[in-house]
Amino acid sequence: MMLNDGHTSWAIPLLVIASSISSPAIAAEEPRQASAPGPTAADVMGPPAPDAPTDVSGTPPEKHGFLHRFIDEEDHGLDFSNFLAKGGFIPIPVIITEPAVDNGFGLAAAFLKPDPQNPRHVTKTVAGAFKTGNGSDGLGLFRSGYAFDGRLNYRAGIGHGKITLDAFPAFAPDGIEYTSKYDYGIVGSALWHLKDDRFSFGPLFDFRKLSTKIDGIPVPDQFADDVGRTLHTGALGLGVHFDSRDNPLTPRKGTNVFIEGKFNRGIFGSDRDYEVYDAYLFNFNKLTSNLRYGFKLELDAVRGDFPFFYAPAIDLRGVQAAAYQGTNVLSSELEVTWQLTRRWSVLAFGGVGATDAGNRRIFKDSGAKFAGGGGFRYLLARKVGFDAGADFAYGPGGFVFYLQFGHAWSFKMD
Repeated sequence: MMLNDGHTSWAIPLLVIASSISSPAIAAEEPRQASAPGPTAADVMGPPAPDAPTDVSGTPPEKHGFLHRFIDEEDHGLDFSNFLAKGGFIPIPVIITEPAVDNGFGLAAAFLKPDPQNPRHVTKTVAGAFKTGNGSDGLGLFRSGYAFDGRLNYRAGIGHGKITLDAFPAFAPDGIEYTSKYDYGIVGSALWHLKDDRFSFGPLFDFRKLSTKIDGIPVPDQFADDVGRTLHTGALGLGVHFDSRDNPLTPRKGTNVFIEGKFNRGIFGSDRDYEVYDAYLFNFNKLTSNLRYGFKLELDAVRGDFPFFYAPAIDLRGVQAAAYQGTNVLSSELEVTWQLTRRWSVLAFGGVGATDAGNRRIFKDSGAKFAGGGGFRYLLARKVGFDAGADFAYGPGGFVFYLQFGHAWSFKMD
């Protein structure tokens, strides 16, 4: 399920939160099958005397405290694998470092339930809320899981909130601030996996009710149909996906490709008729034993009578969200990661993006926009391959830093 319009990632906050735990791999490594135990000393000698120790060695069993579950049994490093594998309730702090919303903070509660027959299939329910420095706030609920013996992968989210962002139309290059209040946003997908389960396809849905306003200036004629009124959107669509990644959280090898289209129509409850198209490629592989790369190519397009804030935008580390919008958008990025130790790695990344304004000419053609930077990662959960760290990027608007949980592209990937 892909969401990429002007501010969907903030309108449905739980999808952002869920992306940090969106892998079906949050489960313990499959236990090794144990052989049948032979007779023990107690079996041979009979029950112990009343004053005898229960351990035949005379040493009482070692007791571990709560913090012990955060220490890896192999290298004794800080590690969350065993804690995540137990399922149940997990509190998740959400630190937002996006300058478009003046940073912010959120908190979520995640309930994880692994399938005993397939530990890689985990049903996830996440509830949470966030607030940012520019007054945006939201709350929501997200759920994903599997049905029909794992053949069907479903995802659904519902959110409510207020989002304040800047748009940069051709007639106002310095930006116009607008605020959208969402009564609700409901999005989801249901992908059916084929016999070769790397391939899947299925329906998408997207329904929202919101009102948008612009404060401080007269409403521009180009935006008159988009603000100052309640807007309903309703879309159904179809997605075709391929996924061979070794780990959906922090991939090191494999490819994720998908093509999606969503169609907003009056018959689905939409006040506006428009279409959203996405074609994405993510590829990962090793260059040497300690060096690997990742590459992404995103193509986004919107057609029809779309609200200006749902035009896609360049999506690169170092580029402010929604700073460069258009009816056709390309975003590409390459990163190279050097594995220093088993736990620690450093990376460098760079990308280029461009927008085409299309026929409506609300926005201007951006030309090529470049951004890049570096970062570091720590392997926070060895058994599931989950990294966390920070990226430091420089782009057209200056310096930006991001806290990362999982891969930086995880929100856009399957």
